[in-house]
Amino acid sequence: MKNLLSLAVVAVLTMSGFHQAQASTLLVDTGVPTGTGFPVSLNSGQWLASEFSTPGEVSVTSIEAYILADNGNPDSATFTITVYQNAANNTPDTVDPAVFSQQATYTADGWNGLSGINVDLPAGSYWVAFEVGPNGDTLQGLLPVPSSNPLTTAFYDGTSTGGYTVLSGSNYSFGVQIAAVPVPPSVLLFASGLLAAGRLGKRRAV
Repeated sequence: MKNLLSLAVVAVLTMSGFHQAQASTLLVDTGVPTGTGFPVSLNSGQWLASEFSTPGEVSVTSIEAYILADNGNPDSATFTITVYQNAANNTPDTVDPAVFSQQATYTADGWNGLSGINVDLPAGSYWVAFEVGPNGDTLQGLLPVPSSNPLTTAFYDGTSTGGYTVLSGSNYSFGVQIAAVPVPPSVLLFASGLLAAGRLGKRRAV
């Protein structure tokens, strides 16, 4: 039995290490926007979100948007990246607690956001929002449109009474990249299966 327990522990550690070592792949990649349309703004009180889905449980490792600085935008300007559940009316669910929210920093024109994160998302539909809110965010940015692989986009005016409004058409789709690794079935369940098989084998041997 001790040998089986040791085997189970080794299996757990091995599979966990394998999961952590997996390279992230792009779950969402709209491509760099063409900039042929009028850019949408990411200024104070103006939040933009894109809808995306996960085919299975994943661990998100980075979230970025393609942002250009507006006139007078300060270096190291901040904005907030939030992941919302999908509401019943197919808009970001701002009533229930957000799945994830963290401040990010604009560094230079191009892809800006968060990396080195670990956000587990079950299979489903979500919205990733790029927000300049009332928490001291300073970004004045422009998100060029459209993207070559458009996502459904929603706009929020930042007021307490207003909600997200879905923007019709792909001309509002801005650049979004989300990297993730798949989450394997529970390694603890796997270890439990090993122990159960060991008990069954011991009974048969008696």
